[in-house]
Order: sequence, then C-alpha cells, then structure tokens
Amino acid sequence: MVTPMMNNLHSNPHLRRAGSFVFATLFSLVILASCAKKSEDGSSGQSASSSSDNFIANVSKVNSVQKNEGAKVADFSWTDETGKKVSFSDFSKDNVVLINFWATWCGPCKRELPDLVALHNEYKDKNIKIIGISVDRDGDVLNLVHTFAVQANLTYPIIIDNGELEQAFGGIRGIPTSFFVNKKGEIVKKMIGMQTRETFQSELLATLR
Repeated sequence: MVTPMMNNLHSNPHLRRAGSFVFATLFSLVILASCAKKSEDGSSGQSASSSSDNFIANVSKVNSVQKNEGAKVADFSWTDETGKKVSFSDFSKDNVVLINFWATWCGPCKRELPDLVALHNEYKDKNIKIIGISVDRDGDVLNLVHTFAVQANLTYPIIIDNGELEQAFGGIRGIPTSFFVNKKGEIVKKMIGMQTRETFQSELLATLR
C-alpha cells in the first residue's frame, strides 16, 4: 500500500534531499564519537617482558595480566618511570580509577585526552587515578606511544596492551572505551565513545561516593 507520505517522498525532490541529509548526519555522529578498533597485524604478536626496554618515562608495555577474581578487575602490572614494577591492585588501593582504552591514530580518543590530563592534575591527590591503555600495534610501539604522550602532555600512566588486557576487560570493539573502577576494584561503569570532561568528572565523583 502506498501512503500519501510515500507519494510525497517520491514526488518531492526537496523531501528526498532532506531525508538523505538527516541520515548522513546521524551516521557521521556515530563515526565521530568512536573508532573501530584496528585488527591485529603481524607486529602485534609481541609478548610483553619485564626488561628495561619495556618502558620510557611514564609509558610502559604491560608486564603481566592475571585472571579476574569474581567481580574485580583483572590484576595487571607495568613498569613506572623509576623502573619499579607496579600492579593495578597496589595502584588502585583506596582509589577510584578511570581506565581509558585509546590509540594514537584515533581522532575521538585524541580529543578526549586534554580533559583526561586536566582531571588527572585536579584529582591525582584526591583518591582518583587515571590510566591510559594504548591499543597501538606499531612495530616500534613503545617509541611511537611515548613520542605521542610527550607531545600530548600525558602525565598519567600509559600502558601498552599486547592483547591480553583487552581480553581481560571483555574485548574492546571500539575506542575510546572507558571503565570506572570503585575502591573495591570492581567495574561500576563502562562508556564507549568520546566523552566530555563533565561526564568523566560526574562519573568519577559518583564512583568515589
């Protein structure tokens, strides 16, 4: 059955153009909010080690990933800027943590970073921590991410995943993806796509209470 509205759409080129514009706008908003995660290539099969070549300043490859225990986040470790091995369980003790999966090639991820840096600087001494987890897979990924971190003034810990962390968090299909972890080490919120500073701040403070 052909309705009058359908006849109008077929006969009125202005309506057809308006419909196409609305569809294109909605599609663009979805694309702009997040990036589809790149598939792994041959350079991504590197396993993380605990050697001194595993970190530069506050950027480190993940050292180890343990299995989840109940509702808690899987414990993992990295190397801090002093060369000391740090575990998430120790880092997050008595703290709320925002874990942000991102990549240097992801536009929406990069637009979030200034807000994350500002929140880190504001709350780092107030029981709120931020960790960035890079899913980059470049052959020289450590130097790539470190160079980017310096240029973007990323002062919080940046951990480079080798694929195990993604799996420990249930698989990451799109980035940026952010997880909010309470003081018990439990994930209380997951957010996919680019967020505003106000959204991050509101969720962090709600998790802190």
